[in-house]
Amino acid sequence: MNTVNTKNCPYDLTADTLKTGSIFGALSASAIDYLVNRGKMIHLEQGEQLFSDGDKGDSFFIIIEGTLSYYREKNNASSLIRQVTFGQALGYVTMVSLSARNGYAVADTDAVLLEIDYSAFGEFHDRFAFDFGILILNLSRDMARNIQILSHTIADAGISVDLSKH
Repeated sequence: MNTVNTKNCPYDLTADTLKTGSIFGALSASAIDYLVNRGKMIHLEQGEQLFSDGDKGDSFFIIIEGTLSYYREKNNASSLIRQVTFGQALGYVTMVSLSARNGYAVADTDAVLLEIDYSAFGEFHDRFAFDFGILILNLSRDMARNIQILSHTIADAGISVDLSKH
């Protein structure tokens, strides 16, 4: 895992390009520029692990380039939970729930990610309140889509879950 210098970056980090991704959609150009410059740009090589089960969940990642897979392990068997690609987020749920990572993520291809830690997230709220609301909506929409897929998968498998007991 290497840090990428956003000033000499070979990737297109313009607001117009990033806005085509679901997490950046409808954010102002100045808000996107702030996140790109305040966050940490990371490069992963194919097969490299981003985080492990139990790691501190104090940040989330927006995929700029490439694809990652997120897995959960149980009884020495890994299950693919989801794949993420350009413009999608990974790790947001553990950051907002103040919990440790409950799985691991691996780069399927060479990948570039923008890491937003809780400090940058809080500062973004203070400096770009309107855009923060849009970002929360975008992240929530992404979560809602994943919940819908998971609920269909659970129902298709004939599994009953009482969420009031968790």
